[in-house]
Amino acid sequence: MFKNYYLPLLLAFTVLLPSCEKEDPVPQPDYSIGSTPSFELIEQYPNGWIKQGRYQSSEATSEEFEYYENGYIKSAKVYASYPQHHLYMEVSRSEENKPLWSKYYHPDGELWFETEYKNGLPSVKKVYSEAGTAVHTYTDGELSRVEFTAADGNSSAITSYNKAEGSREVIVTRNGETVLDENHAYREQVGAGIYTHTHVPVANPFGYTETSYFKLNQSFSQSPSWEYDSDPIGFMFPYRLFDEFYNPGNYFATRFAVSTELYQSVIEQYPVTERGVLIGGGKYEDGYEAFSDSWAVRDSLAKVYDEDPALYKLKYGNEYIEKIGYGKIFFVIGALRNLPTDEAVAGEIRNIARKQLSALISGSTGLTPEEQEKLDRVWFEVKFFSTLKEHRDGVVIGTAADYDNALGDLNAGEVSVIQLKYRSVDEL
Repeated sequence: MFKNYYLPLLLAFTVLLPSCEKEDPVPQPDYSIGSTPSFELIEQYPNGWIKQGRYQSSEATSEEFEYYENGYIKSAKVYASYPQHHLYMEVSRSEENKPLWSKYYHPDGELWFETEYKNGLPSVKKVYSEAGTAVHTYTDGELSRVEFTAADGNSSAITSYNKAEGSREVIVTRNGETVLDENHAYREQVGAGIYTHTHVPVANPFGYTETSYFKLNQSFSQSPSWEYDSDPIGFMFPYRLFDEFYNPGNYFATRFAVSTELYQSVIEQYPVTERGVLIGGGKYEDGYEAFSDSWAVRDSLAKVYDEDPALYKLKYGNEYIEKIGYGKIFFVIGALRNLPTDEAVAGEIRNIARKQLSALISGSTGLTPEEQEKLDRVWFEVKFFSTLKEHRDGVVIGTAADYDNALGDLNAGEVSVIQLKYRSVDEL
């Protein structure tokens, strides 16, 4: 009797429960991309990914860009706010992520330097200044010739590199006459001069001088962390560090892109970073080479300099190499693109990306199928860069074995020149 009485109620409850679940479904993650107060979505691809976009900062454009459908950068314009708002970097790349050309500008809008690429390697780089124009020519990505022509047309300096013979020839002319024609070692040595305004290497006035190697054996490493920009300058030394105060401001240290192909390669691949990138790596300083005792030589050169400073700088530059640093550098960059506008969903994907990168570099447990599915909704790529030429444009890391192989190649390689530190000839 009690059983018959309660049975209809039980059935009613059973029917009612599913009905309630249908009326109150679990919210699904929103992976859509839309405009925000700081980002304007101009055009999208059919899958919802960004085709064209623009970032704003304090009501001024900070980045304009276009992606290919596969997520790689097609073109970008990046603006700086220091010392005033201005366009300072412009890049164009192929659908296979190879550079086509790039341009950099001064705050006043004047073109600073531009690079043309061939098959993904630098072909010609032109550096402009009030003093004149320097044309840097590359062969298979290696610097083979630098020709400087003064703005008034009265002087020139040509440095030609012969890697097979291990030499470089420096020819300097003034008013149609050759004032210097010398051969030096292929790699610039302690004492070698340079025109800092156009990055033109010239002759070495010190000749043969005794140098010493000072051992350091210093190393530094850092696990990947989120950075606002893909700026690896914290891990790598500027290749040419001139004798002057430098304040990079709140944008890429573009002055280092003139002479450091590795740095230029990185910032041109990641000119736009959607809410940051994962970046980590390490550097090993083996030591540095410097003069053993150059005071006597400097004293004699100072007398020559005082006789005709303009001619001296024409032949030997306005600064010379004081130290040459040797070592190894590597860094890993994990970049995300096409992140959802929803901050909670984007934050979850960022955490998944960090977990994936950790698994790649440490061999720890990877992603679950559910996490991989979420990461596949955005563009995520991990690349390994180092001082080895084959790592200059980055090696895509898809597995832990890829990372181990890249790091193994770096460890097995010889130490290389990681920095040339200069001193002004005015201090002779």
